Amino acid sequence: MKTTRDLILAVRDRHIAEEATGCAQGGRLKFMDVGGEYNGKEAKRRLWAGEEVAVPAAGAGSYNDVFSLLGFDGAELYESGSSAGDWTLMVHSKSGWRLAFQENRYPYHGFRYSIGTDEKDVNSEVFETKKDLIDFFSNLY
Repeated sequence: MKTTRDLILAVRDRHIAEEATGCAQGGRLKFMDVGGEYNGKEAKRRLWAGEEVAVPAAGAGSYNDVFSLLGFDGAELYESGSSAGDWTLMVHSKSGWRLAFQENRYPYHGFRYSIGTDEKDVNSEVFETKKDLIDFFSNLY
């Protein structure tokens, strides 16, 4: 359950991200592809199958809301070096913490989201705590 503090921090983080990139959320968050809109259940299936999910109305700071719609408990920034919003995120759920990715859909609106699902890929690792994830990737290179 999210606390009032969590909600305030999420709004603050979205505002900072959107101000920094100029990419603001533009309406209701929905999952879409060339065939049209699809529901959250289908988006989750695609995500866990290793596919990217597209959210045309997403802004640079929508990542927490998008991953909440995808069944995660939340998302936080891990690396935000791209001014276009192509960022690495940390998402968490009951199974632990893992990396996730947000990519700008330029020249289209919104962002694409993905997680690592290949067991041979280090980006697919699941960690018990956020600190474990940060320590692992900070010492990787």
